[in-house]
Amino acid sequence: MIENIEISIPVEEVEDSPVGEYLQLSDLPGEFLLIRRMDDSLFYFLCTSDCPIQEVCHSFDWYIVSNDKFNEKMIIGAGLAGNDNTEGIIYRVRDEDTLKLWKDILLFTFESDFIKQFFPYTNHFKGKMRIDDALCFYIHDYYPVSRHKDISTYQKKVSNLVFRFKEGKQSALVAKLFSLAIMRMPFFKELRNPVLISIPAATRERNIRRFAQFNYLLSKRIKVEDGFRAIWIKEDREQLKGTKGHDKLVNLVFHPEYYTGKDVLLVDDIFTTGDSFIQVKRELVKSGARSVTGLFFGKTIGKE
Repeated sequence: MIENIEISIPVEEVEDSPVGEYLQLSDLPGEFLLIRRMDDSLFYFLCTSDCPIQEVCHSFDWYIVSNDKFNEKMIIGAGLAGNDNTEGIIYRVRDEDTLKLWKDILLFTFESDFIKQFFPYTNHFKGKMRIDDALCFYIHDYYPVSRHKDISTYQKKVSNLVFRFKEGKQSALVAKLFSLAIMRMPFFKELRNPVLISIPAATRERNIRRFAQFNYLLSKRIKVEDGFRAIWIKEDREQLKGTKGHDKLVNLVFHPEYYTGKDVLLVDDIFTTGDSFIQVKRELVKSGARSVTGLFFGKTIGKE
């Protein structure tokens, strides 16, 4: 068996771990190969079915996006790496021939634009803008399918992930993408006692489904306070997304104890007119927030 790195995993970071104080690479069953691309934080892996690949990735704070059976004895997959400096390949395989074969399989599979899930893995902010004197960042240009029939394959992937996220699915993936983008930004290190707050959806049910798990996961990843309950819905209202001229705070209750004197990271899925962001941002500042920074998964293109 050949290996190129020693991995230590604290037991408290591995749920239901049956091992002692630390899990060493030599203690792991099975074989695996991971290849990390430094330019976009993607990694690919191939492992035997008896390998605890989730624990290996967890030790680096790497997130597995998809995995499937490669054959009866092996698993193949891809994911997003963390903010560590690990690069290149990590392996524990029986011999050099196996290493070469598995590396060829992964490079052929993933470097030839093969993607198992129909989602984008972009994890840096594409652009920024200043809205009502607040700095805002967004990851994607978002082209609504209803108004853009001839969008690219990549934009279809963006739309697909946006819809899944709105439905309360793929929260972990979107939280991982946001966390990588946020941790790259110099402004993040300058924030004072930051708290993560989402712009509420139209109904309680939609708001919980869309943002509860997302806020928890993202705040945990970037190590800030989870302010999901800082703005609460006292009664449901009709969908007003993308509109102007409506009071979008009338059904909301703000709880300043979550954000007074703190820098707020105000998150939403899509920025369209900016009306919701402006109204919520002004109320947060009026009721005690030190500052507000807007973070959006996408910015709508082609608003009529």
